[in-house]
Amino acid sequence: MHRVVVMLDYANIDRAARDRNQSIDYKALLDYLASEVDGRYLVEAFCYFPVDPRNPHARDQEIDELSMDGFFMRTKLGTIAGDTHKCNFDVEITMDMMRVAHVIKPTILVLCSGDGDFVPAVQYVRSMGVRVELASFIDTTARAAILNCSSFVDLDVYLRGSIEGGPQSEPQGADTPAAS
Repeated sequence: MHRVVVMLDYANIDRAARDRNQSIDYKALLDYLASEVDGRYLVEAFCYFPVDPRNPHARDQEIDELSMDGFFMRTKLGTIAGDTHKCNFDVEITMDMMRVAHVIKPTILVLCSGDGDFVPAVQYVRSMGVRVELASFIDTTARAAILNCSSFVDLDVYLRGSIEGGPQSEPQGADTPAAS
């Protein structure tokens, strides 16, 4: 059995989906990424969720739903940036990636983010013998992130499959040159 940990950079993935006029069923996505069909076993799933400082309880229901879907929620109060808010989880995600690699020791870590800032953390976790799969939308993902992960799961393919009759039974990540 492959021990799987999923880390969801919620703002990064949700923004890319909304830019496509799509919504993601995060429970179904979690089931897809940790599908038991290919011998995977979900050990833990983390979701990094930004909170709007102008209305900190506006999305409490969404946070509760993600928690009930199986995500261990990490929330952070953002800072006001013009007409919106900004919240950066890079340090928290990086620290959790390293902690998980040392303590939980998964076989596979699935990072749901297109952010190239995670490349050093991906390289470190891979050097510990953990397979790092990157799940994101190809056109919003840093090329360096794709080239440094073990494989890439294109969420456009996942969404297309869920629209056409349900998500595929297991991730169809394309192996990157780094994984060859």
